[in-house]
Amino acid sequence: MVYTHSLMSRKAVKPTGKALKTSSTFSLKNLLYPFLIVLSFAFIYSYIYDAKINLGGDNAGYYILGKSIASGQGYSNIHMPGNPPHNHFPPGYPSILSFFMWVFSEDIGFLKSMNGLFLLGSSLVMFYILKDILKNSRLAFLGAVLMLFNMHLLSYSTIMMSEIPFLFFSLLIIYFFIQTINQDKPFQQPQLYVVIALSAYAFHIRTAGLALIGGIVLYLLLRRQFAYLGAYLGGFILLCLPWFLRGRNLGGNGYIQQLFMKNPYRPEEGMMDVSDFFGRFFENLGRYISKEIPNGMFPSIQVDYRADIEVSGILLGLSFLALIVFGLIKLPRYRSLFIWYFIGTFGILLLWPEVWFGIRFVLPLLPFFTFFFFYGIYEILNFLSKKIALDLQVNPLILLASVLLFMPQLKALNASAGKRYDSRFQNYFDMADWVKNNTAPNAVICCRKPSLFYLFASRKTVRYQSTMDYNAFIQDLNKKEVTHVVVDALGFSSTGRYLVPVIQTNPYRFKKLLAYQNPETYLLTYDKDVGYIGEWRQQGENQMSVKEGKGTFTYKNGQVFEGTWKNNLREGIGTMTYPDGNEVIARYSQDRIIEIVNAPDTTLAE
Repeated sequence: MVYTHSLMSRKAVKPTGKALKTSSTFSLKNLLYPFLIVLSFAFIYSYIYDAKINLGGDNAGYYILGKSIASGQGYSNIHMPGNPPHNHFPPGYPSILSFFMWVFSEDIGFLKSMNGLFLLGSSLVMFYILKDILKNSRLAFLGAVLMLFNMHLLSYSTIMMSEIPFLFFSLLIIYFFIQTINQDKPFQQPQLYVVIALSAYAFHIRTAGLALIGGIVLYLLLRRQFAYLGAYLGGFILLCLPWFLRGRNLGGNGYIQQLFMKNPYRPEEGMMDVSDFFGRFFENLGRYISKEIPNGMFPSIQVDYRADIEVSGILLGLSFLALIVFGLIKLPRYRSLFIWYFIGTFGILLLWPEVWFGIRFVLPLLPFFTFFFFYGIYEILNFLSKKIALDLQVNPLILLASVLLFMPQLKALNASAGKRYDSRFQNYFDMADWVKNNTAPNAVICCRKPSLFYLFASRKTVRYQSTMDYNAFIQDLNKKEVTHVVVDALGFSSTGRYLVPVIQTNPYRFKKLLAYQNPETYLLTYDKDVGYIGEWRQQGENQMSVKEGKGTFTYKNGQVFEGTWKNNLREGIGTMTYPDGNEVIARYSQDRIIEIVNAPDTTLAE
């Protein structure tokens, strides 16, 4: 074990030339750790960088919004018909992308690498935060470097997503905040106004950034710094008001609406009630303790989100939390700021829909969790070492050996970067490329991941409606002026749950245009002017519904039948209208005319 003396006697040094030389040497020493952080990042990032676009639709959505701003089209969904205004993602990260697009390049690979620079910046800011709090450069270096070996942070630093930029700006907020909080006249410090501006911008990058703002507010409130609190809160609200008003005018924020759904991906399940929120809270709590937090800190701990929560996972997570809390308690300053930040974050996350799971939601906290975990170990080692050798202190750099635990995950990221797209997505992208070269410029494609499809197809794209009401589904396609539909094999249940049944029960409307195999992926043309609109009878969870009740069917030859149906066949009185306007009212049985009730003088064959 390596030790350093914690107490050293230092004599005052006169300001001689020798002292100036020592000061210069000390300044160079201050640059050593930041230099090593930059060097570490350069080696690690070049090793794990993945040039492929991420397969989630959100990163494509951010790119589209950034391109919309950069091209002067406002904050709009330029991939959709009519370029409707966007009201789901806040504009912070798209504005960053638009800046890089406008000044440098729209190349996706370049924009992905900019998130890598945000990770590097986050690591450097983390170093200076910890150095300021602990007055120990070695501990600060430990916390900064551990960030660069975390698989999840590295993975998101190669994706056009808002998590890493938010991490950077949230750390900047904390850094400038602790520079001003103990100032006698904070209002005369420019850092105060930087904190306000950065807080508003961080909120516009991720709405969940309210947790950090809430933590700062509670910290100031408990310290009874009411003047600072009023200035901070007032400035934040003023800067965020335009986005709030815009969202209200556009029908409200999509995240807030989804929060109150039992399952945002299956809206037919309905809305939450009070008892549902209690169940959601405890299910999320168990999952975060047993899965997200242990895996987030140590990705080698594999988790299966489909499996039930096990007692062993709970015990492991609680042991991690115990060390994190111990390390947090041992902080010499600002521990309550982090406590309120953590409480605010989980106060939000534990009420989110259970289907919104994964590391991305706790990503901004991982650097702190990991450092406090190891800082807790450091303090325990310190305590034990002092029992053996008085006034000796553990060198925190020995804990850098723990990076060996992260090496298998870095190798996994490197291997993943060298692989091609999964065949399911390769079919999807190949089909998009075919659409780009073989369809009219005004084509509108309906698919599972419209933003991602748009990047390869350069055609307007929309998503199908998540409804089991066939009529509403068809009317939505018509309203969006859909010309083509993609049946994907991406593995998402919504395609089979909502889209495929409509195609199967309305074969007149859909015609196969292109098919890829292994796995099966289809491009269908859509004809809005034919097919059935009316009442249906649901036969079962996994069976096709049948036409039953009143309905209207438009045939390809222009004839329109309006009447009653039974088990997919015309039954009872119905009216057939012909292209020339003539009508025949007849009685049907088993889809055949058994009696003409009313007909024009000219005999018309059906």
